[in-house]
Amino acid sequence: MKLITKFVLLYLVVTIIVLGIGGFVSYHIIKGELDNELKWRFLDRVERVTYLLEQGKNFESPVQDNDDTNLKIVALPNRVEPNVEIRDTLVWHDRLQQMEHNLKLVAHRNVDGTSYRITTYGALVESDDITEAVIQILLWILGLQVIGAVGVGFIVSNRLFKPFRKTLERIKNFRLQDKNPITAEETSVAEFDDLNKFVEQMTSKAITDYKNLKEFAENASHELQTPLSIIKGKLELLTETDLSPEQYQLVEDSQRSVKKLSRLSESLALLTKIENHEFTGTEEVNLSELIKDSIQSFDEFITLNGLTVEADVEDDVFVHMHPVLADILWTNLFQNAIKHNVEEGNIDISLNSQRLRISNTGNPLSSTPEELFRRFKKDNVNSKSIGLGLAIIKRIADQYHYTISYTCEDGWHTVTINLQN
Repeated sequence: MKLITKFVLLYLVVTIIVLGIGGFVSYHIIKGELDNELKWRFLDRVERVTYLLEQGKNFESPVQDNDDTNLKIVALPNRVEPNVEIRDTLVWHDRLQQMEHNLKLVAHRNVDGTSYRITTYGALVESDDITEAVIQILLWILGLQVIGAVGVGFIVSNRLFKPFRKTLERIKNFRLQDKNPITAEETSVAEFDDLNKFVEQMTSKAITDYKNLKEFAENASHELQTPLSIIKGKLELLTETDLSPEQYQLVEDSQRSVKKLSRLSESLALLTKIENHEFTGTEEVNLSELIKDSIQSFDEFITLNGLTVEADVEDDVFVHMHPVLADILWTNLFQNAIKHNVEEGNIDISLNSQRLRISNTGNPLSSTPEELFRRFKKDNVNSKSIGLGLAIIKRIADQYHYTISYTCEDGWHTVTINLQN
């Protein structure tokens, strides 16, 4: 839900609450004013009736006056002190066929030694009419408030929030690889100016940190390769000399460690480039041809390991990826299936427009499949793997919003990538 929509809804909720309270107060104020007006009319009537009694006028009880206000005059056997009492009462209304609230006035007057009780009641406006009038007024006000709120919201959304939306759009399009910070633009709103300045500072810092980290990773990877190559060459020369079996074994172990360190350096550099989105271009890559060519390229290695490969590859399956990342994705999947297989094992490859699945026989897992997608996570700590293959595969899949899963059942390890993002 957009901010302006929440603001309008909150405004309308507050308006309804305020109008409800206002309606309640308005009803009682209007009713009070009407009752006061009616009270003064009743008092005037009492004074007029008292005057007529003093003039010798004889009233029959009850008396209906000409303004449709009920009047009742009763002579009392005992003398009472003059007083006036006003209260609410319920009176049956013939037209509405229900009890209605009326104002009732009871006054005692002494005329020529006789006490009289003068009673009158009535209502200027019926309570239901007051309620209906107040509700109609509130509905009109609410309707105008809704129109006003929507109108103000539209104006605010299109004009006042325009700089904010512009900044948000620039943030969405910001890419570290472009190495261009988001420059602050002045607006007529102080808060938006502060936001733009903050965004400029943060993007500038992010670009600087990115450059430093990228340079460090590239330099470290490059600088490591030189001494590693020297060590590798020296070890190869050393193997050509007269060495005892123990010395030769030590040299072989050193060579394996150097190769592993070299692969580790290259894999980390590759993973850093992927995470920094340095492979940005996309093309239509024929994944079917890529897999078929790869199987042929690894044919000798597959034969050497005594593996059987079965492939059900649908023709002309295209994916929108950077060609280098597509090659790395498949190569890591295929090499992983070969490395972690068993003797005389099997590899099953399936590809269609919906998914890519590769299965290989292997030893049971001692950890959960999900953990193997983490960096340096290996199921067997004694394995020659550096533990980055599946991490690289997972990172590439995430970059293109492909879902990836790893299952292990009945001696088969299966990696499935859903190509429909």
